[in-house]
Amino acid sequence: MGASVPAQVTWMNGVVTQFHQQFPQYKNTKVSVVWVPWGNRTTDWNTALTSGKNGPDVTELGNTDTPTEASLGGLADISSYVNNWSSKSDLVAGMLANDVQNGSTYAVPWFGGVRGVWYRTDQFKKAGIAAPPTTWAELVTDAQKLMKAYPGTYGIDAITGDTNAFASFIWGAGGQIATESGTTWTADLTSAADEAAIKYYVSLYKTYHLSPSKYIGQTELGVTGATSGGANADFALGKLDLYIDGPWATGNMPANPVDKANWASFPIPSENGPNSAPVFAGGSDLAVFKTSKYPQASWDLISVMDSVTNSTSLATGQDFFFPPFTTATSTAYPSSNQLMQGFAKAAQDSQISPLNAKNWATADSGQYNIIPTMLKSLMDGANFASTVAQANTELQSVLNTGSES
Repeated sequence: MGASVPAQVTWMNGVVTQFHQQFPQYKNTKVSVVWVPWGNRTTDWNTALTSGKNGPDVTELGNTDTPTEASLGGLADISSYVNNWSSKSDLVAGMLANDVQNGSTYAVPWFGGVRGVWYRTDQFKKAGIAAPPTTWAELVTDAQKLMKAYPGTYGIDAITGDTNAFASFIWGAGGQIATESGTTWTADLTSAADEAAIKYYVSLYKTYHLSPSKYIGQTELGVTGATSGGANADFALGKLDLYIDGPWATGNMPANPVDKANWASFPIPSENGPNSAPVFAGGSDLAVFKTSKYPQASWDLISVMDSVTNSTSLATGQDFFFPPFTTATSTAYPSSNQLMQGFAKAAQDSQISPLNAKNWATADSGQYNIIPTMLKSLMDGANFASTVAQANTELQSVLNTGSES
């Protein structure tokens, strides 16, 4: 998927060479690589599925695409291949779980990226913080120490427009945004764990005053739709002490960052520690298309594309992704790359549901913006119980029907 980036073309050419070497039975098999713009992917898949023509044998998918395409019948059941794959036991469990429906596996994770908390090592030292926080209480205390050591800064960004990041607080309290039973979703925002997470996140602004009012209604990149000028810029310019985002934010930082040599990261803390909160792992999967005439050869090609070595080189070649293997994640980047070390720890415990639900985009970032609207309302002073209850009702309806009513 995407543009034919020269480095990725070279990578794929190398994989094809390995494929022919590793599987000599395919010496006369030609591998044709087609680069599909991300915006065209769904149309291309659905056209191929309905017409029975021009379908791929192997396809990359965004991992939030996989459940939908599997449910539509576009992907082959590759359970037997995956179950006999020597690398299966090393896959990050949360990433593989996304590719399983009703006990059958329809794809395998290829690479992924996660969010964490950006900070500066020299600022931690000056503020007397010996190690990154592992609990919510420690996160507040450390943010307060940083604001005291660096007057005029914001402690942390409690933005309202990034549900993918906020999800870690719910998961870190032991809750779920919504759970699925069969084909029915139940929203869980009114559970005790979810309410604890919501109250804590809102308190970063309302109670502890660690986050400024300007972040209410914003994403990590500023006002909705902006590509820069938000909390990312404040962190880069030294105005924000702790910044929640993925390592890909590097590409959205202003051209004149402050103290960049000391940038580092740590996983989002859980409520009570010592383990960090699970994180949403966005990334790509590989699947065999249902109409492929060559499922065995397709799987064999996937096994080469998704070997530990090849998946690691592809992920790190993009500067901020990780391979889907537990043993490789922690060593994918050298220890000298301190920014990536916290993300590497976070990547070993990921979740995705319900952010991969068929109607999730409609509920969250599309028509309704249910959780961002809820968080904004609460930070603006709305009644907690009624606001959360309304969001819960709306979320459950949209996840099940695609509409609030």
